[in-house]
Amino acid sequence: MKHSGLLLCSPGRGLSCVACCPPIRPAGYDHADHLGSLRRLLAENTRQLREQGPPTKPITGYWCPGLGYLDSAGRQAGCLLHPALNQGQDLRGPTGFQEKCARESCPPARAFATLAEDQRDALLELCQGMDSLSFGSPRLNPVMRLLTFGPEVAAAAAGLGLGSREELAAWPWLHETPPAWGWLLARRLEDWGAAAMASADLAARLAGEAQALAQRLGPVPPMEQGQALHTLCGEWEARAWQNLSNRRRVRSTDLARWRELV
Repeated sequence: MKHSGLLLCSPGRGLSCVACCPPIRPAGYDHADHLGSLRRLLAENTRQLREQGPPTKPITGYWCPGLGYLDSAGRQAGCLLHPALNQGQDLRGPTGFQEKCARESCPPARAFATLAEDQRDALLELCQGMDSLSFGSPRLNPVMRLLTFGPEVAAAAAGLGLGSREELAAWPWLHETPPAWGWLLARRLEDWGAAAMASADLAARLAGEAQALAQRLGPVPPMEQGQALHTLCGEWEARAWQNLSNRRRVRSTDLARWRELV
């Protein structure tokens, strides 16, 4: 798929994501655990930046003083130091994270960027009315969770014409299935059909498939040989094989054999 250039962190429609601002999040972090305190922090950052100007010292801790509200209603959060908001001047330098912030990316964002315009529109329509902290939370936003399974699964879901976030959130597999199985799920949907995503037993069916496939891959060798998986196949496929085989390196001949099993 062709890269669209549209960023999930600022997709329009009054939506924005700040889940990785600044990009020093601990594993498993989710805004959903701290909504009240974060909303107060964003409001305070916005006030201080307006009254005192941009920060002059590096960040210490998990939060950047340049992260605040872009709107007066306190719903859309973003980087107040970004050049897009400062006549082209990048004010992120003193934070110490300018370069890292500029190159930061996440699996949902990479999946979203490869979707066709109508698919992106369909998913964003489900997110209407969410504030930034909720929009960026995989726990509170089923669309964000869906995107962790990769672009093929997200595209299949977008094509079903879902009517609401609640309809998507009601799919049991979305919460029970490891996102690393996204590539395998996409392969199975080629046979099962996209409508299978709404079935109550999809998680169990896919778990059975994954377990059987993992057993057929064979044991992990004492010393991994071959090339890094991510150099032999795409991101989503590599993630699936790493999860199923417990290996990060593999010979190209072995990868070809694995693919035949699928």
